[in-house]
Amino acid sequence: MVKGKTSLAALREELNRIDNTLHDLIMERAAIAESVAISKGDAPVWRPAREAQILRRLIERHSGPFPRATLVAIWREIISAMVRLQGEFAIAVHAPENDRNCRDLARAHFGGEAPMAYYGTPRAVVTAVQDGSASVGVLPLPEDSEEAPWWTVLAGMSDNKVSVCARLPFAPSAPGNGEGAYCIAAIAPEESGSDNSLFALRTSPQVSRARLNDAIAAAGIKPGRLISRPARQDDVSVFLAELSGFAGPEDARIAHLIDPDDGIAEAAVFLGVYATPFDAADISNRGGL
Repeated sequence: MVKGKTSLAALREELNRIDNTLHDLIMERAAIAESVAISKGDAPVWRPAREAQILRRLIERHSGPFPRATLVAIWREIISAMVRLQGEFAIAVHAPENDRNCRDLARAHFGGEAPMAYYGTPRAVVTAVQDGSASVGVLPLPEDSEEAPWWTVLAGMSDNKVSVCARLPFAPSAPGNGEGAYCIAAIAPEESGSDNSLFALRTSPQVSRARLNDAIAAAGIKPGRLISRPARQDDVSVFLAELSGFAGPEDARIAHLIDPDDGIAEAAVFLGVYATPFDAADISNRGGL
């Protein structure tokens, strides 16, 4: 490290040395990524929980004046490039006319070179992931009382292999702008250390949102958002429940909610787990300041 008064030429030479070292390390990382691909075999090349762990570790150890948000952006490009080195990786994005929300979030998260195909409907995105045309699908955050929400399509799949596995943006550049998206993929749920889980809960129409929230809390889970699909002629209500913490398909707390004697729900379908994104405040300031 250069200390004291140094000539501009010497400082530039030191920067060149650092650039070469960074470049060497990136090339070394790429070589290791190719070895990882061989070791994985047929396992999915994308592991969003692992990516979240990498970024959290880097932010935790970061210091100095370099902006955290820029650090995350650089590593997102590096990670995405390494994923593509490990195998085929295509992204299906919900992008109806004049709606750039999912398109912009997907590009920011997966990098400038990630191959993307754009679809006009959420169902088309789900189908692309289900039939293997895409490795990942990017879909808008659900809203209350949608007549045909895409998450009910996931809940109705018999094999249930496709699930939510990430929420975008993982590292928001500004607080609370309301834009967001879920990523879906045919990968097994994996804990990242700080997660949120999603379930579709089917109840009788008499069960209110407040009562369901209370039942979730009583089961030992911190409830988050509850999104409802309007009740239909089948005389049932369906809620998308976002729950704090990791809860897999066989979680005993979820089983308590559908217990025939004491439960509040008639059925619970696992829809996915995603790593909790950074808060904008976590990365908005400069490291060490």
